[in-house]
Amino acid sequence: MSGLKRMVKNCNCVREMDREQRAMVEETSADELIGALNALGVHFLAGGENVISAPALPPARLLAALAQQVDARLRLAIVALLLCRPDLARAVPEAAAHLTEPALTTLKLFYTAAVLLQQEYAAQLHHLLGQWEPLPDLFSRELKILPADSTEASLKRLSERHRALSGLAANWIGTYKYAAERLIKRLEWEAQWTA
Repeated sequence: MSGLKRMVKNCNCVREMDREQRAMVEETSADELIGALNALGVHFLAGGENVISAPALPPARLLAALAQQVDARLRLAIVALLLCRPDLARAVPEAAAHLTEPALTTLKLFYTAAVLLQQEYAAQLHHLLGQWEPLPDLFSRELKILPADSTEASLKRLSERHRALSGLAANWIGTYKYAAERLIKRLEWEAQWTA
C-alpha cells in the first residue's frame, strides 16, 4: 500500500472515530451527565440518582458532553467540575478536539472562568479539598483575555468576551461566581455532614 493510500485510510479511520465519539456525546442524557458528576464527587446539580450503574464516562467525553448541552446549568457544571477536580484539566485538549462551534467556545470560556475562580476562591477550595493542583491557563491568549491586575478585572474581561462571542447579554461574572459559590456551599455541607 502506497504512503498516500495509507494516509487516506488513516484519515478515514480518524474521521469515523470522531463521528462515533460525537454520536456518543450527543446521546448522553442529562441524568447520565449528572450521575457522572456525582460519581466524581461533584454534587453540583440535583438528579442523576436514577441512572443505572454504568461505566464512568471518560473525562474528555464528560467535558465534551457538558459543553454541548442545551441546558445552561449543565454547561455551567464544567466550572464546578474543574474547580472540584482540577486533575481533569488534562482531558480538556482531547475534549476540545472533538467539539465544533459553539460548544468548543463554551468549553474554552467556562474552562477559563474555572482558572480565574480557582485563584479567587483558593483559600476556601484548599480548605475544603486539601491539596489540589492549579488549573493551567490554556485559552486566555486565544480568547484575547489580556492579563489584568486582579482576578476580578480578569473575570470582567472574560465576561465581556463571553458576551461578545455568545451574543447573550447575561451577567456572566455572576454566573461564574454562582457556580463556584454553590460548589463551595455544597462542599462545606458535605464536610459538616461527614464530621
